[in-house]
This record gives sequence, C-alpha cells and structure tokens, in this order.
Amino acid sequence: MLDGENRRKQIVDTLLSATKPVNGTALAKQFQVSRQVIVQDIALLRAENKNIISTNKGYFIFRAENHKNTCKKVICVAHTTDQVLEEFYTIVDLGGNVLDVSVEHDLYGQIQVDLIIHNRADAEEFVKKMKSSKDKPLKILTEDVHYHTIEAGNQETIDKICKKLEEKGFLCQE
Repeated sequence: MLDGENRRKQIVDTLLSATKPVNGTALAKQFQVSRQVIVQDIALLRAENKNIISTNKGYFIFRAENHKNTCKKVICVAHTTDQVLEEFYTIVDLGGNVLDVSVEHDLYGQIQVDLIIHNRADAEEFVKKMKSSKDKPLKILTEDVHYHTIEAGNQETIDKICKKLEEKGFLCQE
C-alpha cells in the first residue's frame, strides 16, 4: 500500500494519462483505499494548485493548451427540465461544448459546477443521471434561469449557437 504522498503523485499520473474523466470509485479501487480518501487526496492536490476538475463523470486535469485556440462565452438561458437535452444537443450539434452551469443565488451568490459536455453521448449521460437522481438541477433554484460557459473553435460557431438558442426561446436577454 502506498503512502499518501506517493498515492497522490500516482493519482496525478493516472489523471494525466486518462483520455476521459476517472471517477472516485475507480481511483479508490486502483489504490485500495476508500472513496473518501480519494476525495481528501483530490482536495490536497487542488491545494497544491493541481488543476483537477470534478465533473459528474469523474476527475480530470485541465490542460490549458487544449483550450488555447478556442472562443468562450457565458450565456444566460432558461428552459424547462424536459428541454435540457434539446439545449445540449443544440450546442454540441453546432460544434460547441458546454463547460459548466451556474446560477446566481440570492443567499449564496454564484454557484457553479463543471459539466464538460462535448457531444450527444455526454449530454445523454448527464440527462440520464439527472432523471435518476433524487436531486434537482441548479436551475430550479432560480426559476429555470441559469448560465453556461460554452466553448467553440471560433466566434462564428459561438454566434451560430447563440442564434439557434434564441430561435428556440432558450436564450435570455440580460
């Protein structure tokens, strides 16, 4: 069994070599520790400025070089829970990614969660988890109004996404 420092080094190596997010249960099994130990290790690694992102699919290390030549925009949208998949499809089908979701809460301020939706399969996986969860989406806290950071290869694609979301009645004018 590894000591904590060596385990954390190997967690970083595992995440760097992974082609997709690695969930905490898989890491716990790999290192023969509890999932809670992995959660604590991730917190310690973040405190050391390791850029570890936590999503509903697991952990990964954010690499800025993979996002250098992209355009990003924060958009404000509103729609029903039944329209989440349509919203995601609209974005990814036009060449965009949904990086996160956030809401502006009166008491807590901004609440933001990484999503990392790159394609229809990611969108479908998220919606499946959302439907099977006892928890509700963040947008419920703000009467369906929420924000996404979207990313695409160029501004033209961002503009097309915004236009299509507006046509569908999802885009809010701030």
